[in-house]
Amino acid sequence: MRQFALILLFAISSITGIFSQINTDRVLSIGRNALYFEDYILSIQYFNQVIRIKPYLADPYFFRAVAKINLEDYQGAEDDCTLALDRNPFMINAYECRGIARINLKKYKESIEDFEKGLEFDPDNKRFLLYKGAAYLQDKKYKEAVQSLTTAIDKHSQFVDAYINRGHAYLASEDTVASMSDFEKALQLDKFKSESYASRGLVYYSMGKYREALDDYNEAIRLKPERSGYYINRGIIRYNLNDLRGTMSDYDNVIQLDPNNVLAYYNRGLLRNEVGDKNRAIEDFDRVLEFDPEDYMALYNRALIEIDLGEANKAIRDINKVLKKYPDFYPLYYNRSQAKELMGDKKGAQLDFNQAYLMEREGWKKKKDEKEQKKGEEKNEKTREQSDKNIKNFNRLVIADKEDEERRFSYKSEIRGKVQNVNFNIDMESIFLLSYYIKDSELKRPEYYSQAIADLNGSGKLPAKLKIGNDEKQLSKEQIDEHFQSIEKYKKLDNISNDHVSLLCRAIDFDLIQDYQSAIEDYNRTIELNPNSWIAYFNRGNIRHKKMNYEKSLEDEVVIEENTHKAEAGSQLDYGLILNDYDKVTQLYPDFAFAWFNKGNILAEQKDYRNAIANYTKAIEKEKDFAEAYFNRGLTRLYLGEKDKCIADLSKAGELGIYVSYNIIKRIQQE
Repeated sequence: MRQFALILLFAISSITGIFSQINTDRVLSIGRNALYFEDYILSIQYFNQVIRIKPYLADPYFFRAVAKINLEDYQGAEDDCTLALDRNPFMINAYECRGIARINLKKYKESIEDFEKGLEFDPDNKRFLLYKGAAYLQDKKYKEAVQSLTTAIDKHSQFVDAYINRGHAYLASEDTVASMSDFEKALQLDKFKSESYASRGLVYYSMGKYREALDDYNEAIRLKPERSGYYINRGIIRYNLNDLRGTMSDYDNVIQLDPNNVLAYYNRGLLRNEVGDKNRAIEDFDRVLEFDPEDYMALYNRALIEIDLGEANKAIRDINKVLKKYPDFYPLYYNRSQAKELMGDKKGAQLDFNQAYLMEREGWKKKKDEKEQKKGEEKNEKTREQSDKNIKNFNRLVIADKEDEERRFSYKSEIRGKVQNVNFNIDMESIFLLSYYIKDSELKRPEYYSQAIADLNGSGKLPAKLKIGNDEKQLSKEQIDEHFQSIEKYKKLDNISNDHVSLLCRAIDFDLIQDYQSAIEDYNRTIELNPNSWIAYFNRGNIRHKKMNYEKSLEDEVVIEENTHKAEAGSQLDYGLILNDYDKVTQLYPDFAFAWFNKGNILAEQKDYRNAIANYTKAIEKEKDFAEAYFNRGLTRLYLGEKDKCIADLSKAGELGIYVSYNIIKRIQQE
C-alpha cells in the first residue's frame, strides 16, 4: 500500500500569524480573530465587508483565501490569492497559500512555480522547500521530491516534516530502507509527533511486520486520538493479525469521530457479515449507498447478504444494478439464479445459471493469459486500495489511498468550523417570497433590499413590515390567530372589492394561513383594479407554485397509470401560469432580481437548464452579491456537466455566505 502524508495544515496558522504587525481597520481585525478561532464562514463575511469598502487592499483577499483553503474551497482560495498578488506582487505568503491551493487542485506545475517564486524572495524558507517537495511527491515525481526535500534538510537539519515527506517519497519508490531511516530520524528529533509513528507503521505494514506496525499505530493514536485515519489503518493491521474484535472496535471509533466516513461503514459491513451479524451488515452497506448510490461493491455485498436472509426481491434489484456496470462478471448470474430459485422462478433461475456457466467456460480459455495478472491481484488477498474498483475484489477490506486529514470540530453550530465535512442534502435554494416572517440569517451579510418594498413599507398601508427572503418562519398559534382575525376584519369592509391595497393585504393573510385559492382570487382582483401591481403578480406566481407542489404531493400518494399524461399536461399548464406572472413582474419592475431568480428556479424544475442559467445570470446582474443565484446557477451547471463553472459559482456562493457550497465543492473534487 502506498500512502502519502502531505503536511500542509500546520502552516495555515503560521501564515495567519505573520501579518500581526500590519495595521488594519477594526473589521479586518475582527475577521482575522474569527479566522484564528477557525470560524471560517464568519471571517469571510468580515473580509467581504473590507473588500467592498477598500477593494484595492491586498490583505482581505489573502486572509479570505486562507479561510477558503481551510474550507477546502481550493479554487476560490487560488482566485483570492491571485487578486491579492495583483494588488501586491511582493506578498510572499500569498504565493505560499496559492501554491498549497494548487497542490490540492492537482495543478502541480503551477504550484511549484509559486513555491519557486517564494524562494526567490527567501531562498532558505523551509516551508517553501517542503511544499515544493510535497508537490513533486503528489505528482509522483519521486526523484525530484527527494531532491527538493534533501535541500530542505541540508538547510534545516532539524526539520521533522521534511524527513517525513522524504520518507514517503522513498516509500513510494519502494526504497523501504531509506524511508525507514527518514522516519527513524524524525522520531529522534521529535518523539511526540504522531505522524512519524504512523509513517513508520506504514513501512512495517508494507514489509508484513504487523506487530511492529500495530505498536506504532497504537502510539500514534495515543498522541492524536482524534485522528480518524489512524484508526482505519490500525483496523487493517489488526485484521491481518486476525483480531476481528479489535478491527471492529477501530471502525466504530472512526464512525464516532467521523459519522460520514464511507470507508469505515464499508469495512465494518464486511466484518459484520463475516461474523454472522448480517442485519447490521446490511445497515452499514445501506449507509454507504446513501452517500454513493452507485457504489457497486456495496450493492453486491448487500445483495449476497439479502440472499442469505431470503430477501430475494431486494437481492435481484441490487444484482441488476451491478450487472449494468459489470455485465461480464459471471458470478452475478449465479447469484441471481440463486435468488430466483428462492422466489420459485425456476425457469429464470435456470436461464441465469446457463448464462453463468457459458461465461465461466469462456473465461477458462483466457485463464493462462491472465495468470500473471492474477498473481499480482493476490499479493494481498485481504485488502484493496480505495481506488481499486475491480468487482472481483468486492469482499476485501478497503485501505485509504492516502491519510485522512485532521478534522477539528470546535463549534457545534453547523456554520462554524470546517463545514465542508458536514454532510448536507444538496437541494437548490428555494424561491424568494415577500412576507412579514422572513428568518434572520445567522450569517453576517446584509439584508436584501428593494426600494419599491421600502416605499410600500413606508406608506403606512401595510399592517407590518414586508421582507424579501426564501426562508419563512413557522408561525406560532397566536400569529395564525392574528391573521384569521385580520381576514375577518377585511371582510367587514364595505368597499373591500374595490380597494386594491386591502385586497393585497388580505391575500397575504390568506397565504400565511395556507388558503391558497382565496389568496389567488384576491390577487386576481388586485390586478384587475391595479394592473401595475408587480407585487400582486410576484406573490400570485409564488402562491401558484406552492399550490402546484401541494397538489403534486397529493398525486404522488396514489399513482394512477391512466391519468399520467393528464397530470403532466396539468403541470405544464401550471408552470406556464407561474412563468407568465414572473414575466409580468420583470416587465413592470425589471430591476427586481428576485423575479428573475424565481423564474430560473421554475425553468430548472422543468429541466430547461440553459434558460434557467440565463435567468440566474440576469438576477446576478441586478443584485451583484446574490448568493442564492450563484448557488443555484452552480448546481444547474453541474447538471449540464460544466464542472469548472459550477465550482466557480459555488465558491462565490460560499464566499457570500451559503456555507453548504464548500461541502458540495469537496464532493465534486473527490469524483
